[in-house]
Amino acid sequence: MGKLITWAQARPAQWALLGALVACYPLSVFLPPAWGREAGILESLQVLVLLSGFLLAMVVFVRLRPERTAMLALWAAPVWLLLAGRELSWGRAWRAVPGFDAAGRALPPEPLWFQPLVWPVAALLIGWLVYSAWHYRIDEVVRVAFVRSAPWLLLLVALGAAAGSTCAEGHMSCHLDLVASRAQVFEEMVELLAYIALCCLQAVVLTHRVPALQSRRKPPVDARVKELR
Repeated sequence: MGKLITWAQARPAQWALLGALVACYPLSVFLPPAWGREAGILESLQVLVLLSGFLLAMVVFVRLRPERTAMLALWAAPVWLLLAGRELSWGRAWRAVPGFDAAGRALPPEPLWFQPLVWPVAALLIGWLVYSAWHYRIDEVVRVAFVRSAPWLLLLVALGAAAGSTCAEGHMSCHLDLVASRAQVFEEMVELLAYIALCCLQAVVLTHRVPALQSRRKPPVDARVKELR
């Protein structure tokens, strides 16, 4: 019991995130519905958190390269950008809706010139992520971090927020007892907490430094001579 209390006291910020996740449902009833709209205050905060995760990853990469921890940071950087692009609908969130049709429905904005390039570029990035994860064995950095200080609460918040967002969207036969505008506010709130949890999870993992992989090239001549001796 004493170990459990000590463990809880050592992670107040993580428990605060879990408490905020639980509070999202009642808060969604009182917050203004405008907060849940496209490019609203909650979505703008999400993008800010995602860009902060990207900047943190790049700072770690510059400071720790060529350690494997740095390669994990470089691996994470494009993931943050992909998530930010998704939240901004790849730029369309900044464009005003041009008008309404005869039935009074809002017309979608015209596609941006780079829209056809979004998914091919995303596919290339994902391919590079898969290759680099294998080549640099960045899974070892995550394994070492979880052995030393497993951030299970952060994972719980991220997974719980993902489940809440899925329910708010009405997927997987899961629905919330909220009107559409309130469900959208709830969705944006839990997504914001999910991104904060992921950003904190990245910070926890990147604090554990793991040396770089040994070079696969042949050792220099002097080193081979010493081995022969």
